[in-house]
Amino acid sequence: MDPLKRVLLAAAVAVLTGPAMCATVSAENDGLRIDGGSLGHFVLSYPVLIGNKEHKPIETSAAQSHATLKYDGGSQVEIIIGENGGIALSFKSLTADVQKFKMAMLIDFHFAQGGKWSVDGKGGIFPPEKPAKPHLFQGNGKGFQILDVENRALTMTVPETSYLQLSDNREWNWKIFGWMFITTLGGDRSAAELKVAVGTGEGGLKQVVLVDELGQDRDGNWPGKVKDAAELKADVESEKAYYAGFKAPPPDAFGGLPGSGTTLGLQKTGFFHVEQKAQRWHLVDPDGNAFFHLGICSFGASDDFTFVKGRERVYAWLPPYDGEFHAAYHPEKYWSRDVFSFYLANVIRKYGKADAETVAARMIERVRAFGFNSGGAFSGIPKTPREAAHFPYVGSLPINPWNEFKIESLPGVRETFDPFDEKNVSNLDKAFARHIPPAADDPLLIGYFLTNEPAHEDLVKVVPTLKASVVAKRRLVQMLQEKHKTIDAFNQAWGLHADSFEQLNDMGLAVKTNDAKADMKAYEELFFEASHRLIRDTFRKYDKNHMLLGDRWQPQTADNEQLCRIVGKYCDIVSVNYYTNGVDKDYLSRLHQWSGNRPMFLSEFHWCAPKESGLPGGKDVASQQERGLAYRNYVEQSAALGFVTGIEWFTLLDQARTGRFFEHYDGENANCGLFSVADRPWKPMVEEMAKTNHAIYKILLGEQKPFEYDNTRFRNTDVKVK
Repeated sequence: MDPLKRVLLAAAVAVLTGPAMCATVSAENDGLRIDGGSLGHFVLSYPVLIGNKEHKPIETSAAQSHATLKYDGGSQVEIIIGENGGIALSFKSLTADVQKFKMAMLIDFHFAQGGKWSVDGKGGIFPPEKPAKPHLFQGNGKGFQILDVENRALTMTVPETSYLQLSDNREWNWKIFGWMFITTLGGDRSAAELKVAVGTGEGGLKQVVLVDELGQDRDGNWPGKVKDAAELKADVESEKAYYAGFKAPPPDAFGGLPGSGTTLGLQKTGFFHVEQKAQRWHLVDPDGNAFFHLGICSFGASDDFTFVKGRERVYAWLPPYDGEFHAAYHPEKYWSRDVFSFYLANVIRKYGKADAETVAARMIERVRAFGFNSGGAFSGIPKTPREAAHFPYVGSLPINPWNEFKIESLPGVRETFDPFDEKNVSNLDKAFARHIPPAADDPLLIGYFLTNEPAHEDLVKVVPTLKASVVAKRRLVQMLQEKHKTIDAFNQAWGLHADSFEQLNDMGLAVKTNDAKADMKAYEELFFEASHRLIRDTFRKYDKNHMLLGDRWQPQTADNEQLCRIVGKYCDIVSVNYYTNGVDKDYLSRLHQWSGNRPMFLSEFHWCAPKESGLPGGKDVASQQERGLAYRNYVEQSAALGFVTGIEWFTLLDQARTGRFFEHYDGENANCGLFSVADRPWKPMVEEMAKTNHAIYKILLGEQKPFEYDNTRFRNTDVKVK
């Protein structure tokens, strides 16, 4: 019998312990995607072959129930997914050194909220607190199961020869769990089988209420937790005196430092811009005064919406769709009845209505009391209250697949479009022509971010694996032919055995030699020069007044001299979503120098206090006050550098207890907001924040020493990018 058919037959009759059903598994570019319904979604990575070294796929062809993977040296793996959840792996032409393979899967942190795991029936809990040792299990087994708080189960059956490892990645500053297995191939090294099933654990589904009527964690207790709707209504009067108690220094018309334009010799252009004076960068507002961007991301109801469909039982209360709380359901028809905001429901309870304009106007007044002066990314602040309050904001360029002019990212490279594809070039122009001109003369608009957390660093790994249907791959081959001239010279440089340059277009290319790595570095420069020049030139056709604010890189992406140089060339500001504890001044200074000494935004960061909020997600600190102290340390130390011209706190409102809506059942659920779901500010935090915000110009101009938090954790950086 053919080995692949034998494996499929075995998978079809495999029996799992406990009630289970077949899972929906599909082969996609990034791995085997497992749909666990309300249990969540998972991606099981494609096999990594293990021999003298690890061999990752260099070419992937995936089509729902089937995938073909090719590796350096000619090894190949065929994967067939059966209707019963069986996954058959057939190994062909393996190089002599390959004796094992490895596959891995991430497990969302919500399993730490009452979830359990087991290997062959024995196991433990997913710990809510970081454990002393990161590995929850290491050993041999064939049956791995995870259970959520409702006793929903995902069960994986792997070959008996497998080594399994379950890890808590908080040890490496990543709030997620990771599971992997390594299997020794049998004597003929030809086949292996897996099986995936979803269902319930022993005893069936449990009725567990996680969220109370006000959207708070039902069982937790912390200072400021609201008991009932009467408390919400009582806040209306008491909060007036609270916000009035903040005494922010009077700003200019845009929130900048009055008179600083004359003192510093800054220009009044009618729009936000940047200037360098005495080796210090300044963001300058339209009135010509210094303006430090103290922005808030997601300024409004967004991450507080949660996906309720399919798990209605975990909520103590959900109102009918048509009724008093209709405005708390998502306004877009696509989400509509399936997505609900307990925050907006509480605003309705408290004030009687929750229309977007009234909520935004109220929030602008509140955050200005704390010293924040502008809206950050993903905000969408309604125009009427924004203009009435004269509240500056940032925008994002329409470089995405969601508007009418679809600009898709390269397969496997997040938020990175193909600038060599003429369809993208055309659609970019159409998108900019439609969306940029309406705000081209708006003095309140600070500028535009290009993208959000693009995986630019993956470009050099992914493009060599793509097919000729992707223009960026053909452009790579063109560059290689232009450089190496003959296919023999190319083969010698790359250690490959191609017959022609034409063959390279559809061939997965292993980047394994120093010459190959150097060629990909050159391609990286070619690619990002093309993309960022295209963005800049197209943008300037429709807006000559506003700034380009960079790509909102993650730290590991930003730590690339070539990328920094290119973005510094085409953007006015370089932006980094810099999540850290201690500010690494050497790291930030390095990025600044690489970018041609461009000014910088630290465009996203936060801390959360799970024990004082009932929300388990995010970057943990001990208390609400420590959130504020961490903020003071971060912002003041950064502002004193002389080139950081703004920051953006993520977010205005806490994320929903059961996760933000667009990630369905795996959504972030962090205490990242200035305000709780009950519309209460986290007072110990915002009172500390106000100390920094109200003194920011004294710090910026060197008149006041920056605050240093006397805590070892916040003196040492935890973002090690080199």
